[in-house]
Amino acid sequence: MRSIILAAAAMLALSGGAAQAQTKDTLDTFSRADFEQALRAAGATINSNADSQRIDFTFEGGVMADGLLLACEDEQANTKCYGSSMLATFTANEGTSPDQVLEAINKYNYLENFGRAYIDPEGTISVRMYIISDGGITRENYSRQIGLWFNSVLDFFGYLYPEEEA
Repeated sequence: MRSIILAAAAMLALSGGAAQAQTKDTLDTFSRADFEQALRAAGATINSNADSQRIDFTFEGGVMADGLLLACEDEQANTKCYGSSMLATFTANEGTSPDQVLEAINKYNYLENFGRAYIDPEGTISVRMYIISDGGITRENYSRQIGLWFNSVLDFFGYLYPEEEA
């Protein structure tokens, strides 16, 4: 009986250690270092300096985008942030009609799951993604979501510039 209790206690201790190891890579909030690490893990190159609130980055094919930490407990210091936002902007080719732009945006929003496309109030064509840490997110999931957004942004090129895809 004593050996069964000791074995059960050992298993419980081991499972607790495994649970602690799992949560070690889980983020409850985001920091700039976490965001940059996830961007790099997804294949991005960081282009901005650490003093800038905005994180400029490039990914596959030289696509430029930027990111911001949002919903921070300390907005001035950008610490304990619950949201990460990424934005890529586009300019339609000369001769592309407003209807063609809307068609590209609608196609993206219908077919893609990572991000949303829209025309902002200034008329800029944008593709944005917002990731939250509420309840915790693993580092792996964080970088994978960013990578999936990268792929969806590359798909948007084909929707907005179909003549260049041919």
